Amino acid sequence: MRQDTLRQRIVSSPALNRAAAGLFRLWLELVYRSSRREADGWEAVARLIETHGAVIIVCWHQRIMLTPWMFDLAQAPCRSLTSAGRAGRLVGWMHRAFGYGTVPMPKGHWGAAQMRDVLRGLKEGVSIGISPDGPRGPARVAKVTPIQWARTAQVPVVVFTFSTSRAWYWRTWDRLMFPLPFGRIAMLWRVWDRAVPPRFSEEEGEALAAELGAFMDDVTAQADARVGR
Repeated sequence: MRQDTLRQRIVSSPALNRAAAGLFRLWLELVYRSSRREADGWEAVARLIETHGAVIIVCWHQRIMLTPWMFDLAQAPCRSLTSAGRAGRLVGWMHRAFGYGTVPMPKGHWGAAQMRDVLRGLKEGVSIGISPDGPRGPARVAKVTPIQWARTAQVPVVVFTFSTSRAWYWRTWDRLMFPLPFGRIAMLWRVWDRAVPPRFSEEEGEALAAELGAFMDDVTAQADARVGR
């Protein structure tokens, strides 16, 4: 019991989380700067931001390690949705180290206050990134949440993904891709060009989520092909 309490205090320590986020940032910057990079599609996203004020960026949980580069923060603000779990808190600290805002998700369920915060931000020009299969999966099964946001805030949905020629796959539920230095990196942005109806049933929402998931899989496969995976 005491060991569990001590472990919980350690993983919840802001100082230790900041230190871990700082180490991850140094590692990811080494990976980014030492790799041959190909970036394709951001220009279309930039035009959408100018037209709509904000976008919703979706990325499979497996490919979140390069999400610090999913958005040009010099152009507009962006936040990311983070879970209350240990991995989610660490991602939140990491994103803040790169200049992003974060929206913590209450453990186990969405809160009305967090939902209003996200929608208010989108309407005020603050984009948000979300892993629609997170935080615990199933892997690559999209939830309807970003589609509901797109319908309410009237902003587009954009897929971001990356692939790399050199990576470890962690033994996590999503087989997290952890990039290594001195490889080839492909980063892709693709607009989900699908009109979201003003109203839809639960079944129709699930069908839309399945469409989005299939589109995300296709974009991820494109990125993999560009680095020879």
